[in-house]
Amino acid sequence: MSEEKKKKKPFYKKWWVWLIVIILAIGIFGSSGDDEASDGPEKVESEEAEETESDETEESEDEEEAIEDAEFGVGEKVKLDGQVVEVTEVEKSQGSDFDTPSDGNEYVIVHVSIENNGEDDISYNPFNFKMKNSNGQIEDQGLITVDSDTSLSSGDLAPGGNVSGTLSFEQPKDDEGLQLIFEPGFWGTDEIIFNLN
Repeated sequence: MSEEKKKKKPFYKKWWVWLIVIILAIGIFGSSGDDEASDGPEKVESEEAEETESDETEESEDEEEAIEDAEFGVGEKVKLDGQVVEVTEVEKSQGSDFDTPSDGNEYVIVHVSIENNGEDDISYNPFNFKMKNSNGQIEDQGLITVDSDTSLSSGDLAPGGNVSGTLSFEQPKDDEGLQLIFEPGFWGTDEIIFNLN
């Protein structure tokens, strides 16, 4: 009868609780450490355009830098979270002998380029891109083999590095309201929207 019950450790003294706390702390400090992350998307001007716009007032420059969740077009470079993203071309396809779209649909192939103009390595992934159609449907890239030779893969970019590739989506034919949405990371709240038509 003199057996003592083994005392249980309080939950906050268990190793797995501290592991979770450490992982959460790293995630919070890692996502808040980059000053550029809170700036929102910003259109990148070419050198020629910067020279012609040098006479503009400071007020209009401040407005341009404060672009947030704005929409951009094909051929416009947009800076967000230390990377510059551009949609260089959009093409439509009826598929191949092995892969065809559903009735009433077509494949939309978007050519994108990503540059790292920050000081740290960045990750890129085709799943950071989604497409929205005029029906309000937002879809991830599908398993389409039409552009498998040029499709954007995933990986890391060192500072000054760049990568380009294609993304394929199946969308309604002749949809004039297609938008490509780029979200640079899981924790980020900003996004870039490219109007494709």
